[in-house]
Amino acid sequence: MKTLIIVSAILIFLGLGCSKFSELVPGSKGNSSSSSSKAGADPKQEVIDASKKFVALPHLSAKMDGMGQTEIKSQVDYVAHDRYHIMYLGGTGAGMEMIMIGDDFYMKTAGKWMKSPGANAGAIPTLRDSFTDEGLKTLSDVKYEGSDSVDGKPASLYTYKNVTPKGQYPFSSKIWIGQETGLPIKIVVDYTNGTLKQMTVNYDTETPVTIEPPIK
Repeated sequence: MKTLIIVSAILIFLGLGCSKFSELVPGSKGNSSSSSSKAGADPKQEVIDASKKFVALPHLSAKMDGMGQTEIKSQVDYVAHDRYHIMYLGGTGAGMEMIMIGDDFYMKTAGKWMKSPGANAGAIPTLRDSFTDEGLKTLSDVKYEGSDSVDGKPASLYTYKNVTPKGQYPFSSKIWIGQETGLPIKIVVDYTNGTLKQMTVNYDTETPVTIEPPIK
């Protein structure tokens, strides 16, 4: 059972690594360098600038919907530098929760939290791997697709291809970068192989997040 949960978590984080997310300045609402110039002037650099700003955030939340051999519906909360709270909202593992703080791993099943001392939480790929310098090395075919909006927020839409830094899964992606914040606010990832075929992630980088051990 534990193995199934860990594998599912890895798939989720790989999906976010993009879908996925090892570390994307505290988020300010000021314009980033990509939003201070005309969008589309240098699409690849604009995606890189947004990624670097994202990877330095002190916290974030992500709603994730994955499709493939199994359905994934989850929410992942993150607090720098090593705290994660994963809630399975539907599909595989629905109702389960996990908290990872450093190498401490907690799992909630049937309404009860348990600590798993043998689990190596640090080995699980992070939310943001594909937004790091290492993850951006294989970024290619970046195109600016024009202006759009996500939940009423103005955004610039880009498409690109990449490979996950962990697992080497090739994928193509659409990313919406907020015109006011210069931060990614949505991403849709399509994978060409593996059990995960598509992942849609909506990011919340503004709502405060706290993650504490559920049990002592």
